[in-house]
Amino acid sequence: MTSPGQEALVLTLPGEPALARLARLVTSHFLRQNGVRAAAARRGALAVEKGFRRLIRAASRSGRGGRALVLVLQPLPAFLEVVGRAAGGPKTRLLRLVRPRPA
Repeated sequence: MTSPGQEALVLTLPGEPALARLARLVTSHFLRQNGVRAAAARRGALAVEKGFRRLIRAASRSGRGGRALVLVLQPLPAFLEVVGRAAGGPKTRLLRLVRPRPA
């Protein structure tokens, strides 16, 4: 469930290792738009990129390689959360940050 006026961003990407950087860039932008400072947004985005690469490897090992991977970026009331999932696989929480307080 998202806050009123806040929508989840859903990014569907093919299971190509070269696209892990795109997941990082989208996550960085999402975090910055939700009030996370630049350094923390970079660190969080790098963590998502690493997790996305692990999802790609796991999908290829399980025979689901080449299928779509889904990233869901959600602005929850108390947290900013990024969840990844390979097609037909379980959800994996890639990042959860405490939502910054407005100044």
